[in-house]
Amino acid sequence: MKKSTFIKSAVMALTISALGISSTRAADFHLIQKGDTLWSLSQKYGTTVDQLKERNNLDSNTIYAGEKIHFNKLITVKKGDTLWSLAQKNNSTVGQLKHLNRLNSNTIYIGQKLEIPTFVLVRAGDTLWGISRTYGLTLEELKNRNGLKSNLILAGQVLKVNKTTADQSAGYDAEKVIPGLTPNIGYYYTAEEPRKFILQSTNDDSYFARVEVLGAHADISTIKKNAQDELKLLGKVSELPTDNSLPFYKGAEFLLHAHDSKTQKNIAVKEVDGVLLKFTIHFRNAEESEGIVPEMVKMLNTIKIK
Repeated sequence: MKKSTFIKSAVMALTISALGISSTRAADFHLIQKGDTLWSLSQKYGTTVDQLKERNNLDSNTIYAGEKIHFNKLITVKKGDTLWSLAQKNNSTVGQLKHLNRLNSNTIYIGQKLEIPTFVLVRAGDTLWGISRTYGLTLEELKNRNGLKSNLILAGQVLKVNKTTADQSAGYDAEKVIPGLTPNIGYYYTAEEPRKFILQSTNDDSYFARVEVLGAHADISTIKKNAQDELKLLGKVSELPTDNSLPFYKGAEFLLHAHDSKTQKNIAVKEVDGVLLKFTIHFRNAEESEGIVPEMVKMLNTIKIK
């Protein structure tokens, strides 16, 4: 096969795959080419020579064409580190670090190795959707983070996959928005991480509502699909009418519900004072919830944007 024909075929195949929904994980390594140096690779992948040497157990700056060099950032948890402090230091979020490292709680241990989201190298078969799922991003966040106008990506392209940095074209900076709420007695309201806040019962931690600030140009259809996937872990997902007995849900983009024998969860997206917010309301599948949940929703209905 002629070289030009091969290149055209590869680009065409990758274009088709970029529009699909399946994907393998984007590469976290670089295949060393003639002329590459640790310095040039550190600049390309937003790291340092020392970090590349540590990550790849190198004793010198010498590298050889044809070998792989990993550029993803791995850190070792030190005394005093928390997921919050590491997220702040590395331009990520607690949620993204937990997602990427498959953590079920916020607990981390001294000596533990954690992957930090930085950059990925696109390879044949990758899709934006697949990469966004791997790194705990929405499709819209990944596109905004890289200035992409379409879903087309090409092999060899380098993408930023850390979660923060505001979309400069947005009507507001989601990183700076604070949804204010005064909780009733028996509840507290606090920031969990940038753009995420929680209203929590002090008597029973099964009752809480998470409030997430979305970007001004967030793709509602993608957010809805992600919410459906989240709720499927509980059971069958139902879409409920937004014009129901609780005023809070009026005007919502959508309202989804699922439950199992112990837990119920509602997810809704609505605009408050010009800002898109995602609400995840978690409660027991028990008769007592009939009194507690309306109180929580009533408090959420008083949110004001600061």
